[in-house]
This record gives sequence, C-alpha cells and structure tokens, in this order.
Amino acid sequence: MGAERVARLWLPAGGPGRAIERPPIMGLFKRSKTVRASRKPSLRERRAAERTARAEASLVETEQKIHQIADDARRDLRGSA
Repeated sequence: MGAERVARLWLPAGGPGRAIERPPIMGLFKRSKTVRASRKPSLRERRAAERTARAEASLVETEQKIHQIADDARRDLRGSA
C-alpha cells in the first residue's frame, strides 16, 4: 500500500492540520459489562481474602487500643490539672 493511499485513509480531507478521523473500534476484545460471579475463587484468592480479613480485624483492634490509650491519657491530664 502506498504512502498516499495510507495518508488518504487516515488524514481528513482538510489536510494534516485537522483531527484524524478513525473508523470505530468493533469491540471484539472488550469485556462484557456484566459481572461474572459464576466461577469459584481459587485457593490462592481465598487464602488472600482470609489474610486480608485477619489484617483488617487486627487493624481495627489496634485502632481501638490507640483510642483507649488516648482517652486514658486525656483523663489523666484533666485529673492532674
């Protein structure tokens, strides 16, 4: 295919300074918009989910302890003031 033919296919009639008009993409490789929940998570995914859940629970406990310590410290400061 010659360079002129390629230029005619991809360059607009107004010249190279204008926006390039491209044919629409057919969408052969697009994922469907529906969520696929039909497959069972793999063992690796299930273990990762369990680790994540344990880590989040531990984080919540740690945050609660921090808030409890901060409340105790504030109470002690108010009592000594």
